[in-house]
Amino acid sequence: MMTFYEQLDAWVDAHFDEEVHFLQALVQVATDTPPGNNAPHAERTAELLQAFGFAAERHAVPAAEVAAGGLQSITNLIVRRRYGAGRTIALNAHGDVVPPGDGWTRGPYSGDVIDGKLYGRASAVSKSDL
Repeated sequence: MMTFYEQLDAWVDAHFDEEVHFLQALVQVATDTPPGNNAPHAERTAELLQAFGFAAERHAVPAAEVAAGGLQSITNLIVRRRYGAGRTIALNAHGDVVPPGDGWTRGPYSGDVIDGKLYGRASAVSKSDL
């Protein structure tokens, strides 16, 4: 009989392509800060999560607060999955990135997969955390 961790590993392996496509879709939404127009990324994330059966609560940050921070738009998402009574665990991630700079061998928002590597802004940290 497989242990819990072996079952989890098997599940991740069986859904690997879905995970890669999810990350590609996130990478393909530019979220450079500045200028800080991040609401479109939250909306895309919510759409992708809905396809997995998760409902994302959307909480737009008031425009005055966003502007005071020197940004254009921010929407926070909350996704809940209940497993019964008990404590709540909250996980936190963000999708904004610093501008890409020079030297990219692939487009910074391409999400290209070449030789098993996914290229694009935040593919290794930030968007991959989602």
